[in-house]
Amino acid sequence: MTLIPTRIELARPLPPLTYLAPEGLPPGVRVRVKVRNSAATGIVLGADSAPPPKLKAIDSVMDPFPLLPPHLRELLEFAGRYYGCGVAHLMALCLPQGVLADWETDLGDGQKLSDLRDLGAWERLRLLGEAWHRGETRLPSLFHRRNMRGAGLTEVRRTDRPHPLKVSALQAKVLAALEEAGGAMLEADLIQAATVSASVLGTLERHGLVERVKRLDLLAQRREDVIHKRVELNEEQLHATDSVVLGTFATYLLYGVTGSGKTEVYLELAERVLAAGKRVLWLVPEIGLTPRLLARLEGRFPGLVAVGHAGLNATEKQADVMRLLQDECPIFVGVRNAVLAPLRDVGLILVDEEQEGSYKSEEHPRIHARDLAIKRAQLEGCPVILGSATPSLESWHAAQVGRYRLLRLRERPAGSSLPKVEVVDLRDCYKTQRKKVIFSPLLLQAMGRTLERGEQAMLLLNRRGFENYWMCRACGKTLECPHCDISLTYHKGAYRLRCHLCGFETAPPEACPSCQSEHLRGVGEGTEQIEDQLQALFPHARILRLDRDTTSRRGALEAGLLAAEHGEVDILVGTQMLAKGHTFPKLTLVGIINADQGLKIADFRAAERTFHLLTQVAGRAGRAELAGTVILQTYSPDHPAIIHAVAQNFEGFAQEELPYREGMHYPPYAALSLYRAEADSPLEAMDALKKLRSRLETVPGVRILGPLEAPVPRIKDRYRMQLLLKASNRGPLSQAMQAAPLPPGGAITLDRDPLNFGG
Repeated sequence: MTLIPTRIELARPLPPLTYLAPEGLPPGVRVRVKVRNSAATGIVLGADSAPPPKLKAIDSVMDPFPLLPPHLRELLEFAGRYYGCGVAHLMALCLPQGVLADWETDLGDGQKLSDLRDLGAWERLRLLGEAWHRGETRLPSLFHRRNMRGAGLTEVRRTDRPHPLKVSALQAKVLAALEEAGGAMLEADLIQAATVSASVLGTLERHGLVERVKRLDLLAQRREDVIHKRVELNEEQLHATDSVVLGTFATYLLYGVTGSGKTEVYLELAERVLAAGKRVLWLVPEIGLTPRLLARLEGRFPGLVAVGHAGLNATEKQADVMRLLQDECPIFVGVRNAVLAPLRDVGLILVDEEQEGSYKSEEHPRIHARDLAIKRAQLEGCPVILGSATPSLESWHAAQVGRYRLLRLRERPAGSSLPKVEVVDLRDCYKTQRKKVIFSPLLLQAMGRTLERGEQAMLLLNRRGFENYWMCRACGKTLECPHCDISLTYHKGAYRLRCHLCGFETAPPEACPSCQSEHLRGVGEGTEQIEDQLQALFPHARILRLDRDTTSRRGALEAGLLAAEHGEVDILVGTQMLAKGHTFPKLTLVGIINADQGLKIADFRAAERTFHLLTQVAGRAGRAELAGTVILQTYSPDHPAIIHAVAQNFEGFAQEELPYREGMHYPPYAALSLYRAEADSPLEAMDALKKLRSRLETVPGVRILGPLEAPVPRIKDRYRMQLLLKASNRGPLSQAMQAAPLPPGGAITLDRDPLNFGG
């Protein structure tokens, strides 16, 4: 087998490296290599025409052919160019490392995949892979496991060993059943069909007549057993469904008030796509939305749904990815990285709650799943639907100028209506009670009446912990994290002061570390304090707090949400994770403790985020037959975001906010790129960005702001500076990337279309 210099890209902060690899190895195949005496997985980019004199050979080839569908490989190449990252980093989001092909897979003509590998017949393997992706060739055992450990189902297969002259009657029944089934059966099915015990299979295996391998066919997430009730679509829903043209690319913005039945539109379109022999990619912003949705999908499409998110263990992720690669699941539901799922023949892409910031990754690679979903739909030639009750202003503007097609749902289903919203001015409460008020009298009275009726209440405060920070009343110093430039948050249950950025924690001191005074006092409140006070005010109520502190254990969030849906909770307390997409039939009261909290952040999107959050959480109330009430406590009742959220008036908010964005030259009227430098000293970070700026100043059509300190100047003992680029469209920003390419693993990172300027 001829070895030639080949470019290999690793999912590491390194440029592509050159190794010796078999001639003809197609781009996109994974290989194992040694890097500084450690094993690594790499992606073949292609032959290298100018190699250095001494090269290492790769250790092994992992894939017989590129496992990703062709359109997905195109998407990875686009994303790599756009976000300035390597394809290998993106490939790791598509294929878990444990997804390995079985080289002993029989091709049906007396040959195995390993035979072609050993012959160096890579072109034949490439063509085999293309036929497999088109569905013309079946390789049902391609991803089976040969070891007997791990979760999954066990399959029994006939081997190539000649049939012995003498076998027992029971062994003969097993071999005959396998022969009739084409040579392979699930172990449980085989035992039942041949009416034998597992010991008979063990004897045949010891004699080499059969082998047992693992099949990772799992239902990867716990789902409720529900009977799907088909809902009769109303006129608006039917019009929206019929307006989507299947089989052609277009971007649709499905704008509907909370509770207007967007999911029913999705389900109807999914059914039509499956009937046409295509597949559905369904994105949700967070894992908390998946249990109830999966229950509905399983009820309507039993056995056809796979799921992917960070809450699954490695075996579960591998199982569902294998089901996708084998075309066994035509519907895939997942969070951000699911946009890169290896799903073939996609006929519809759904992006629910498209405005959510969780679709944007804040870690390398910094992709935006909503934007990549649109690009993937274009490559697949299918429609993509962005759904929301509070669309992002970028998507709304695109619909207004005709780039997206706008579909509206203005009505809630019969029997439900938008909740009544009452505003409490906390300034008046302070004047009346002469102290800071957490629960206004109106909110306390409403909660008491709600509990008396046996209904549920929800309180939202988008800040966890017990107290926001500790301050010395004598010297005015705040207790800060020694590694980050932020204050420590007090957690009463753990009796710890914690940094929410780096994880540092310490026991609260008895005296001020600066002046030794004992006048330390906590300031502000978080969800833990709200829960603590509610237990004192309503001692008989069943209270459940849901935030990052209480849901870190696997399955805790899903269990809590299901308990609330089943009426096992009287008062829900939590952060913004409670605001989106959940339906609690008995929930009739929503209290927003400090509605203007998010307006204090120095970010041009602060008003938009506040409006989204308030509107979404208000929409949780009264979604079933019971009427809902929302009590919104604020110090800024006259702010446009508050006024329009109270009225549930997204279009009014957009009309007021968009002219401000246009005047300030912010998205959607501009494109942004954020360059951030991290170093051991502020001067080192500043110098790196100054050198970058000198190269970027030659790019026409780009306005450069900075370098300046990041909003949080130090995290984990690393100092941070940033440079912001503005342009009227994305073209000049792509030119800037070409004019000043960033070395992998360097001090500077790039964030295209940034949402978070402080993290």
